[in-house]
Amino acid sequence: MGLNIRAILKVFGIMTLIEGLFMLPASAIGLFYEEWNAVGSLFTISIICISIGFVLITQLRFDKIILRTRDGYFMAFASWVYCSILGAMPLYIYGMYGMDFSFINCLFESVAGFSTTGCSVLDINTLPNCMLIWRGFCHWLGGMGILVLLISIFPLWGINNQSLAKAESPSADSVKMESKSTDMGKFLYSSYLALSVLEFILLLIGPMDWFNALLATCSSISTAGLIITPDSAWMYQTLYSRIVIMMFSILSSLNFVIYFLAARKKIKDIFKNNEIRTFFVIIGIATALVALSLRLSGTYSSIWQAVRDGLFQVVSFVTTSGYYVCDYTSWPAFTTTILIILLFIGGCSFSTSGSLKVIRVMVLFRLIRRGFLQQIHPNVVKAVMLDERTLVPARMASSIASHTILFFIIFILGCVLLSFNNFDIETTVTTSIGMFSNTGMALGIPGSSGYFGMFNQFSQIVMCFLMIAGRLEIYAMVIFFAKSFWKPDTAVHI
Repeated sequence: MGLNIRAILKVFGIMTLIEGLFMLPASAIGLFYEEWNAVGSLFTISIICISIGFVLITQLRFDKIILRTRDGYFMAFASWVYCSILGAMPLYIYGMYGMDFSFINCLFESVAGFSTTGCSVLDINTLPNCMLIWRGFCHWLGGMGILVLLISIFPLWGINNQSLAKAESPSADSVKMESKSTDMGKFLYSSYLALSVLEFILLLIGPMDWFNALLATCSSISTAGLIITPDSAWMYQTLYSRIVIMMFSILSSLNFVIYFLAARKKIKDIFKNNEIRTFFVIIGIATALVALSLRLSGTYSSIWQAVRDGLFQVVSFVTTSGYYVCDYTSWPAFTTTILIILLFIGGCSFSTSGSLKVIRVMVLFRLIRRGFLQQIHPNVVKAVMLDERTLVPARMASSIASHTILFFIIFILGCVLLSFNNFDIETTVTTSIGMFSNTGMALGIPGSSGYFGMFNQFSQIVMCFLMIAGRLEIYAMVIFFAKSFWKPDTAVHI
């Protein structure tokens, strides 16, 4: 049975329309700053997207559209590639006005935005304000996930969405909520929007102007991070701005189900969540180790300064937001090792952060502990427990183990492909995990700048695939390239 092409085209039409609509406020900001060339490119692509989306939506009419599992997995990967290509077009058209932008450069910028990686291969100091805002909107849309937004509005178009929900976010929570994915999608984006508005207001109270407050909000609430320009650096250096950005980076890295529980006044259940408790323990231990290392090594003369900068960078790495307020590459090797370890862990499941996620790391350690026990007592039968009440099903434990193996295979493959640039091993390895974890941070040549323009275009394509694979949590992209996906008759089940 083939893909439901007509249904998929209609979904693409909805995505095209939404992306075109988001380009309009960016165009308006360009008008405010009198950035005529940039406005022309943004507005032109916006009108084209809105027109194409409207035609696809109105011409492809169904009483009810059913998206099967294969359709969902196809959409999960293809939609991110498609939206990234559309998002690259305004920048590419603008680059024709005397700017040296290749399409691969522009595609990298767009993928880095929608995947919430937040890095760049362009000199952002040369970009007009409306293009910076458009990058910020890409971060914001990619934060909760383009498909979560679609899931929340699919009933308006008569589309069944359960397969799509499972394909984009194959976590335990998403599987539980498939039957109510529409209501959950609406609630998630309502929570996401409410947090965004609250952060924007709080940043305005501080030293930031509305433009930088909007950029910081879009980038921190999505855990995308932001390359800070020299002119605005002082706004991010203040203690108040740091606290607000850290707070909302953490809030976005928590399992968004807790906001659903909070709305139902189940506060006790939130504090009982073992993943969230472990997440904060990781932040606490990492901050203590980093601060002590910075102070004892003489990098900082004050323990307060060590804690202040150490905490910010720990939060930045573990939430995969990728902010930087100091040159962490000059810190002691022990400190940077801790930060790189945090890149592999990431935030909580069903959040905007990337990487392995805390829940998987917890299950892996419990599987390892059970393995040791079974070596000592071969006949023992021991279940894997997250806590005293939560049993990890064997199927889920197996899925997490295979996901982790696949995670490291792709990470190593990324290292191999990026090594063709012939940069040092530190640059190559940390760039691979920086892209795959959607952090956009690295050591070596890129340093703390978030700039990766020194890589050739082949490597930029590799990094695009790493970013998308990390954002889709691997399976939705890998399945796309499986033979059994395109020839389901050759597979036992798909």
